[in-house]
Amino acid sequence: MSNPPYEFSRESLHRYTFTSSGKRAIDKVVEFTPMSKSDVYNLAFGDLLPNGEIDDKVNSNNGDIIKIFATVVDILQDFTEQNPAYIILFSGSTPLRTLLYKRILKTYYQSFSAKFAVLGLVDKEGESVQIPFDAESTDNYYAFLVKRIN
Repeated sequence: MSNPPYEFSRESLHRYTFTSSGKRAIDKVVEFTPMSKSDVYNLAFGDLLPNGEIDDKVNSNNGDIIKIFATVVDILQDFTEQNPAYIILFSGSTPLRTLLYKRILKTYYQSFSAKFAVLGLVDKEGESVQIPFDAESTDNYYAFLVKRIN
C-alpha cells in the first residue's frame, strides 16, 4: 500500500499495537493466533479493550480507515518477515466487514500481490474451497489466506 501507516509496537511474538489518531485516539491491536494446522495463523484485529482483549466488532468510525489498513498490512509484512512459512487467515467479524476486506484487497491487489500469494475461501456445495483471489471476481469469499512469496 502506498499510504503511510501508523507507527506500531510489537508487544509479543504474536501481538502488535498502534494508536489510531483520527477524530480521537483509539488503541488498536493485531494478534496472530495459531490454528489447528501448524503453519496457519488467524489474524485478529480491532480496538484494544481495557482488559487487554480485542473488540473486533466495533465500528470506530475514526476517519482514518486507509491509514489503519496500511498499518495492518505493515504489521502483516513484519510478522511474515519473521515467520515466512506461516499462512495467515483472516475474515471479517461480519459478512459486511469481510466484503470491506475484499474491496481493500481488490483496490491494492497489484502492490499486495507482489509480496503475498492470496487465496479466497468460498463455499461450494457445502464444502470450503480455496481458490486464487481474483480482484475482478464476483465470488463470495468468506475468508482469505495470504502467504509471503518474497
